[in-house]
Amino acid sequence: MALIKLSLVFAGIVLLITRRWNLGIVLLLASTAVGSLFGYPLASVARDVVAASVDLLTVRIAVSVVLIMVLSELLRETGSLRGMVGALQGLVPSGRLVIAALPALIGLLPMVGGAMFSAPMVNEVGDRFNLDRERKTFINYWFRHIWEYVFPLYPSMMLAAALLQMETFQLAAVTWPLTLTAVASGALFGLVTVPESSAAGAPAASRARQFRTLSAALWPIAAAIALSLALPVDERARLILGLVVTITLLMSVKNLGLATLGDILRHRIPWQTVMVIFGALIFRRVLDQSGAVTDVSTALIRSGVPLVLIAFLVPFIAGLLTGLSHAAFSIGFPIVLPLVAPSGGVPPTGWAAWMMAGAFLGVMWSPLHLCLSLTRVYFEADWGPIYARIAPSTVFVALTAGLLLLT
Repeated sequence: MALIKLSLVFAGIVLLITRRWNLGIVLLLASTAVGSLFGYPLASVARDVVAASVDLLTVRIAVSVVLIMVLSELLRETGSLRGMVGALQGLVPSGRLVIAALPALIGLLPMVGGAMFSAPMVNEVGDRFNLDRERKTFINYWFRHIWEYVFPLYPSMMLAAALLQMETFQLAAVTWPLTLTAVASGALFGLVTVPESSAAGAPAASRARQFRTLSAALWPIAAAIALSLALPVDERARLILGLVVTITLLMSVKNLGLATLGDILRHRIPWQTVMVIFGALIFRRVLDQSGAVTDVSTALIRSGVPLVLIAFLVPFIAGLLTGLSHAAFSIGFPIVLPLVAPSGGVPPTGWAAWMMAGAFLGVMWSPLHLCLSLTRVYFEADWGPIYARIAPSTVFVALTAGLLLLT
């Protein structure tokens, strides 16, 4: 019965998401449904909503996400992103590196619609080498997301670390082989036949200028990461303070006033993403406090399905059915965590990598993933040949996660 009840909640989540409801609101409704189905009083659900909303971890993640999106929009406002791409095309002589690096560089910034931002650039370079539509779609989609296993400025990475009760850099120290494998498998199934020589190369005389342009575009990202590691303050405040310092420096260097910042905060920040942070951590708390996680975990153990499959498939299915990494983490992890860390606390590192791989590979497979569906439409590509490249690439990442689990 516990599995049936949670399956009903899960089905309701998927139904509402497919009808374009905000995931944060959906998770709040799901928290109420969990309370009702598992005999948890509504007053207790309300108490958990308040407690999770004012928890310092929730607030810290929400503020960090907003600051990261502000930084992304400032880089877009100043033209740094376009300068980055133009400089890269002039500096790198290899066609393979150029066409993969374009979406990868854009992927360093967790901005909404990033895959669509890089798609025209990939299309232009791909046409020079007569690449088919499906190959261009795969390259743009796959390399856009290689950082999500490891990059500490990704909101989904922050959420995953919070749910796993780890710091983002602690989690990245575990999952970095997944990013390396994603690069290698993307190269194997997307870049092998792309010519080495790029027609986009620039004369040697202009390389110094282009390197300066690239450096000017990338320094805010490098500064934010360096400051979040090195500032002599409490580690829980480093990322926020590092982002504030970086944003202040960028606005000063580019002579941007508070009016620009106000416009970004009012019109260009997708505040529904912040609601997802609150909804996910509230949902996790209600699942835990209501006893739903314990009941479902017991049912899964009694089902006879090997734990190693449960820990991978539950997050994978959540990602596949929603197409959202934060949904895969917030729905799948609370169910699996009591099984892999029955005494509570931080799960073993191998299990953390295994669960991360399951969740994110489910997202990468999902036709509901906007980056996949939108770029497929942009390139007018067919689904079959795209999945013929995605499937083996994800298998390699899963095998790497399996090796991490065994070590």
